[in-house]
Amino acid sequence: MGTRNRFLALVLGVGIVLLMGACSPQDASKARSRALINQGVIVPEEEVRVAEYLSYYEQHFPAPTDAALGLDLRLGNEQIPTAGGEVWLQIGVQAREAEDAKVAPLNLALVIDRSGSMNAPDKWPYLQQSLRVFFRSLDPDDIVAVIGYDDEAEVVLPAQHVGDYRWIEWTIERLYPRGSTNLHAGLMLGFREVDKNFDIHRNNRVILLTDGIANEGVTSPDRIAREALAYNERGIYLSTIGLGMDFNDELLSQLARQGNGAYHFIDSAEEMDKVFSREVAGLVEKVAREVTVMVTLAEGVEMAALTGYDGRPPAGPVRIAMQELGTGDSQVLLARLEVGPGWDRERLLATVTLGYEDVFAQRPDQTAQDVVARAGDGAGYDPLWDLEVLRNVTIQRMAEGLKEIDRLYQARRYEDAWRLAYELELALRDVSRLTGDDAMAEDANLMQRYQGVLAEQIDYKGGQLPVAEGTPRPCRGCPVTPVPAAPILKVE
Repeated sequence: MGTRNRFLALVLGVGIVLLMGACSPQDASKARSRALINQGVIVPEEEVRVAEYLSYYEQHFPAPTDAALGLDLRLGNEQIPTAGGEVWLQIGVQAREAEDAKVAPLNLALVIDRSGSMNAPDKWPYLQQSLRVFFRSLDPDDIVAVIGYDDEAEVVLPAQHVGDYRWIEWTIERLYPRGSTNLHAGLMLGFREVDKNFDIHRNNRVILLTDGIANEGVTSPDRIAREALAYNERGIYLSTIGLGMDFNDELLSQLARQGNGAYHFIDSAEEMDKVFSREVAGLVEKVAREVTVMVTLAEGVEMAALTGYDGRPPAGPVRIAMQELGTGDSQVLLARLEVGPGWDRERLLATVTLGYEDVFAQRPDQTAQDVVARAGDGAGYDPLWDLEVLRNVTIQRMAEGLKEIDRLYQARRYEDAWRLAYELELALRDVSRLTGDDAMAEDANLMQRYQGVLAEQIDYKGGQLPVAEGTPRPCRGCPVTPVPAAPILKVE
């Protein structure tokens, strides 16, 4: 694969179609929530997309070697009481890593917001350095265009083959912050540059980066999304990157979803490095599209909840439409099942079928696996005994909890909101202790900071903090107390 390999170091049918709210590589919701909490702001319910939040975290599914995508299934506890009960099923989808012979060349336009608000020490210098790394990752045969926009949009670098890279510094120097934010003009110009060299054998894609809300030219989010969709339907896809705190989260998320692309949020220099240096390969180099997961439940098994779906899923087989996957990308779903009584030894719970179109081979592919559990006597049964499943369920409950905290806050139930943040902190610290996952410890610290934000609101309203009486999750081997079921919350 040449230089790009160095950068990598950097529905139809039986059942009903369910839409995943947002999966990897869409992961903006987590970073956005973190930034809001760190600024002392209550996280709006509508900005927490649970499936997208979960996608932010690194998964460790085995990479497929003979297919574009691999399927990894795991139960929260493989030994289920014969009397039945709650069962968690984790469905992991993993894309292959890139190989020399399987990389489609790029036809790419990078559309960069260079409005005056970008002129900040924590934005522009880091963006310039990240662009240098990104441009050096491209192969000589890739086609790239660079668009800059402020009051107007300008083709800084017309679409051309990458060649010998001598254009990089010249291009970066021509980008400097000024003026307002004509997002529509920049985005449309980017689509037109890609359209000039459209090739079904290339990865035709636009990447939009902005730190602001459209305030020049066409500013209607509906019109911007509608005009972008026309290009998406012709096979020119779109990924979005939000930077700072003032952009339109809903618009960037919608643009990425309809454009079969990624949506990232950058709240720090560290996050910018993460997006540009380690994840952009997955943004632009797709290996699978039209990805679906179908879950067919066995007799006596019902699905009570599913990541990213509002309410109880309908009875019968369900087909979940997921996002496209790029090289090295992963997606994860959690299904909470209810298993009836009356069985012994082994029992089939479900059959999971992964279907997709292999982008390189230009053909559909499919794989299926059965989910089988063993019978147990039920003594001390813990539906989240498996640490990996426990970790992901805890992350999902954190996202659901953030949505609930905003609902409680809006209802002026400040003390209830504070208590929920405290309970989430306890759960995160416990899982961090059990798994050794530093990210979970950081999340616990984040929820502790959030309690401070909520406490300020309680003090302002003349209330009192509730007494902290949370009980940590018991250690492994100790008597197990029941794990409460997570509330089912709507995901946009």
